[in-house]
Amino acid sequence: MRHILRVLLLCLPIVLPSRLLAGQPRLEDFYKPNQVQTVHLKIKDTDWQRMMDALPNRIYVPASFRWRDVAFEKVAVRFKGNSSSNPGQPFKRSFLVRFDKYEQNARFLGLKRVSFDNGIQFGSLFSEPIVTEILRAEGIKVHRANYAKLQINGEYRGVYVNVERIDEVFLGRHWPGSGGPLYKIDEGGPGCNFQLISEDPAAYKRAFERKNDAAKNEAARLVNLIRMINQAPAEGFADRLASQWETDRFLKVTAVLLFSGAFDQLTGWNAHNYYLYHDQKTDCWNYLPWDLDVGFSEVAFGRIRVLDDWHAAWPVPRTGLPNPLMERVVTDSALLRAYRETAARILEKHFKPEHLENILDAKYELIREDLKTDPFPHRRVTSPTDRSYDDIVTSIRTFIRKRYDSAKSQLMSPGPRPKREPLRPQGRGPQPGPTSKDAPTMLEIVSVDGSTVKLKWKDNADGEAGTILQRAVGEKGTFQNLLGQPGGSITTATDHSPKPNGNFRYRVYSIHPTPNGPKGTGVSNVVTVTIGNAGVSR
Repeated sequence: MRHILRVLLLCLPIVLPSRLLAGQPRLEDFYKPNQVQTVHLKIKDTDWQRMMDALPNRIYVPASFRWRDVAFEKVAVRFKGNSSSNPGQPFKRSFLVRFDKYEQNARFLGLKRVSFDNGIQFGSLFSEPIVTEILRAEGIKVHRANYAKLQINGEYRGVYVNVERIDEVFLGRHWPGSGGPLYKIDEGGPGCNFQLISEDPAAYKRAFERKNDAAKNEAARLVNLIRMINQAPAEGFADRLASQWETDRFLKVTAVLLFSGAFDQLTGWNAHNYYLYHDQKTDCWNYLPWDLDVGFSEVAFGRIRVLDDWHAAWPVPRTGLPNPLMERVVTDSALLRAYRETAARILEKHFKPEHLENILDAKYELIREDLKTDPFPHRRVTSPTDRSYDDIVTSIRTFIRKRYDSAKSQLMSPGPRPKREPLRPQGRGPQPGPTSKDAPTMLEIVSVDGSTVKLKWKDNADGEAGTILQRAVGEKGTFQNLLGQPGGSITTATDHSPKPNGNFRYRVYSIHPTPNGPKGTGVSNVVTVTIGNAGVSR
């Protein structure tokens, strides 16, 4: 009975009078940036096996939870995230712990959920804690993150990033009494980059996950925002945007994410990993970055040139996907000036190498000894050459110095806007998917002039990131990606490279952004061109 009463009292700290809370753990203690937490989970072997057998589906199983003297006999636990959904992956798996699944009113220090991220799939253990601390120092309402050692059934499972959830508890602390809609943009989808694809709110449902009742009831408000971004006249756009969007905060976020190389965001290469919240009191939307473990990598995955293709004074990735909001920022003189002034200040305040490397060193010292016995591979996938945590820290240091030097030079002398480049698949690159209804159709040859072939087709996709033309040489040649064009509603392409006295086949497919890279639709019909000295046959 004493144990049960202790659990009940510790589950309800936010509703007890403050005079009764002396000495009790607080939420701030759980997320202290300079402390490494230790969390104990107990999961029955049969329940663990059920979780493994269910992959790639992530199911909840019962478990017990303990942090310091705070204990719960029954919580719900599941694997979390895309990397942990792969049955065969060799790395540590991320976990989500839910306190209110079996007991509706159960809370841990006021929280319904806590999560422990593996910090390995995209970035490292260092990105999320460092980036979120800089954002908070700039007054951005962002989740907290520190470190936790996870013990499962008494076995050490490694160092994790202890990441605060963005949910109604988070909203209640930052926007008390607002009650606005919250959307999560996780894996992307039609409209995730703020492209206006329809006036029907249902068209955006796959990209914008509705996280509360207000989001379900006020979806039309989201469409209004997207329409304004795409269709508002240039004159007075900065003021119009500020009336519906927390512009100053967004420009700060844009600068911080660029300087830290956090490319997997709306402001970078992939329009996902963020939340949108509408504050009913101010009638403004707030951009909440999420899943910031990717960062501080000069060339990510061996193909995303974060430093070379992300200009600090023109914050639209040169090789990124179309982004109507960021396009308005760089083409509106008032917004671009405000961004550059904000970026220059943030660069000097937070990203000077001597300052930021001290923060990195302090983070590493917190967990260095625990990492030595971490039972999982010591590497990060964005930089395959990082084979140890010393390697990771060294490459992050290199990035910090190069980013600061290039950003300072670019902000002092912006020069002309870098020319955008088409999607250029590297290695195998994007590939067509299976037959699909949104595949292009009616591909045909418009004209052939010498060795220039012009083609057109019907676009059937919504919210695509781009379209890729493939070509095969001869009747038995293999189709290969030839030309990538970013954007939606692409219906034409020109091949300038076929040689005379050759037979060429063409087909086309669209691509959608996903966390794991572009995903292809099915392919169109195939058309053939024979180019010879005497003329052309089709």
